[in-house]
This record gives sequence, structure tokens and C-alpha cells, in this order.
Amino acid sequence: MTTGSRSRSSAAVPVRERESAEVDLPGRMLTLVYRVACQTGHSRRTSAALCSRILGAQPDADRSPASVDAGRQVRTRVLVELRDVLGRRIDRPRLDAALRDAVLLDEVALLPPRQRFALWSTAVEHLTTAELATRTGWTSPQIARLLRGALRTVTSKATLPA
Repeated sequence: MTTGSRSRSSAAVPVRERESAEVDLPGRMLTLVYRVACQTGHSRRTSAALCSRILGAQPDADRSPASVDAGRQVRTRVLVELRDVLGRRIDRPRLDAALRDAVLLDEVALLPPRQRFALWSTAVEHLTTAELATRTGWTSPQIARLLRGALRTVTSKATLPA
């Protein structure tokens, strides 16, 4: 889901029509590497080549793991490799910002659909709790619970390797 794909004035969209969180690990890692490469100033062609190089060196990145935590371990190895490859040419603050953004978006993709929808609606679409309740039929306490769960997960699991 991109920031331009849903506008604030769009009609009510049932939660089930939103993107699925069941994204395969290879697709997530490809997106992560490509996003970091583009955010650090690489062309699309160079970014694609970097994806092949980084992901080719990660034997676990081409198949889906048994658990989400195993996928996070693969992500950590990919991030270490990215930092090693790009760290020589990109200044550290810029690279860290790109890595942080990519990890946060990857964690959001891993959230359960209702949590992801609530978080995306409030953080990106800037909906109020009342607007989200009108759109979904959820109560304010339900929305608060979903947001707390989403924020707790994202803030605790979205970590960069040292």
C-alpha cells in the first residue's frame, strides 16, 4: 500500500480489501534492499543489481521461514550485509535513516491486518479515531487496543543491528 493509493476522502473501504500481511520473505527482503538502495541515492538499475548481490549472498532469503521471528533473523543478516556494502560509500546518518525506514515499513507489513489497517489509517491517512470508527464500525476502545498493539510490536521489533 502506498501513501498515494488511499486518500482521506475515499469512501469507506472494508478492512478485508486492504493488502494482506502474508507477504513472502523473498518479496519483503527484495523490497527492503531496493528501498534502502533508492533512498541512499542509487539509480533503479544499480538498486536492482544490489538486490541481486545482497540477496544472492543470503541463502535463507529465497524461501519463507517457519516463523516470523526466523524472518526477522534473515532481515537482520540482510541489514548487516547492506550496511557493510553501502557503508563504504554512503555517510552513516543517511544510511541509518534509510535502514530505519525500511525496517519500520517491513514491521508494519508483518502486523495482523486489523492492526496494520488502524495504524496506517491514523499515521498515514491522518484519520481521527472517530473517522476510523465511522469507516470500520469499530468502537473507540477497539481502535485504541489495535493501535497500542501495533505500536508496541513495531517499536519493540523494529530494531537495527549494532
